[in-house]
Amino acid sequence: MSKSQDKMISKYMSYLRVNLIISAYNQVPLDWKETQTNLTYCKMYFIEQGEGVVYIDNIAYYPKPGDMMFIPEGCKHGYSTISPKTYVKHWCHFNAYIGSIPISDFLNIPYIKSIKNPHKIISIFEDLTTYYNSDNPFSPLNAQATLMQLLSTYFSDICKKDISLKTQMTDTKLNLLLDFIEKNLHNKITIDELADYMNLHPNYLIRLFTSTFGLSPIEYINRLRIERAKELLTINNESIKLISELVGFSTPYYFSLVFKKQTGLSPKQYRQLIVSSYKK
Repeated sequence: MSKSQDKMISKYMSYLRVNLIISAYNQVPLDWKETQTNLTYCKMYFIEQGEGVVYIDNIAYYPKPGDMMFIPEGCKHGYSTISPKTYVKHWCHFNAYIGSIPISDFLNIPYIKSIKNPHKIISIFEDLTTYYNSDNPFSPLNAQATLMQLLSTYFSDICKKDISLKTQMTDTKLNLLLDFIEKNLHNKITIDELADYMNLHPNYLIRLFTSTFGLSPIEYINRLRIERAKELLTINNESIKLISELVGFSTPYYFSLVFKKQTGLSPKQYRQLIVSSYKK
């Protein structure tokens, strides 16, 4: 994988959001069978025992004990038993989006992998299922964090060369555009300016950028500005007005509006929360 692709994938991962639908552990029954249908969410399996067949886009896979599977949203998917020794497996269903677009629309991810450290995967799955079944009001947060850990562990087990980008915007010029945005966050950045930089029509740039990142250029810029503002609110005592200027917002009011929309807190509330956490 090139450095350019590394950077793009890193950008995508920073915007990944997940939502757990179900997590469980069981031995599948002998009648475990489903004809291929279009999957509307992602699945992950970890096989502990047994044998069976899993279909993805008309190709048959035969995961064995110690194998993990990632089955992406949007594929044609089915499964079946093939002997009395049915699968004993940890499994979960979930959504995984970059912006508002499924992760599988951005990345080619291997469907099956022999796991180097199965005990770690089992432990993560056990935690995930515990959080899924818990009545604790904070369990959904724990489940989300654990699901991210599960995905991270799976991706880390895969050779970098086996993960690739699907998007058409993978060239060096796009990375130059991202660098341009990051270096000019403190300035006013317009769509026309970005389009001129890329030598593209503004409307085409918006469509292309959004299809790549799941965010419009302005949404992307505001995300970066808020992340930088959070850093500044944490490390210094400058006024909200000055910080809004340093990260490129036209007015403190608009800065506060965008900040609260993204974090649920005003800049002042966020700073107070950080300060109070340091005192504990």
